[in-house]
Amino acid sequence: MRKLLRHRPSPALVVAVIALVVALGGTAYAAQINGNSIVKHSIGAGKIKHKTLTGYQINTQKLGVIPAAKRATNVLWAVIHNPSGPGNAAVVRASDPTISATEGGGAVNVIFPGNVSVCANVAARDNSSTTVPGAGYAQTNISPANPNAIEVHTRDKTGANEDADFHLIVVCPA
Repeated sequence: MRKLLRHRPSPALVVAVIALVVALGGTAYAAQINGNSIVKHSIGAGKIKHKTLTGYQINTQKLGVIPAAKRATNVLWAVIHNPSGPGNAAVVRASDPTISATEGGGAVNVIFPGNVSVCANVAARDNSSTTVPGAGYAQTNISPANPNAIEVHTRDKTGANEDADFHLIVVCPA
């Protein structure tokens, strides 16, 4: 009996063995989470899986201007139909409904809603419809009479003045 009492486990060993048995064979609980149990604004952006949100879940009214897109708000453009004959140039479509066109003095003045004298501009001959444009080019100039207008001269392939359709783009500083 003395030998048996000498090998009796200590109270700490008994507690450790009980804890191990409970941990290994104890009850397990799995939490089930659905969308109804999540409180609004409780999940941070870092916890959302990449590319899982759609436009439906995002309030676009709360988004700010994307820095690169801010430049695009300063771009104006117009497609001008300019058939042969004086005074018949017309805007076919444009980035702003107030853009207009007048023809005179061998040029078409495209008039914008604001000052474009500090903007970069470029024009190219192109038809206002789907037909193939004739050979030639377009030249632009800030109108000396109106800071809101770009003067466009269309020319044939030899450089002679020729009424023709064109596209005009104007990029202004932010």
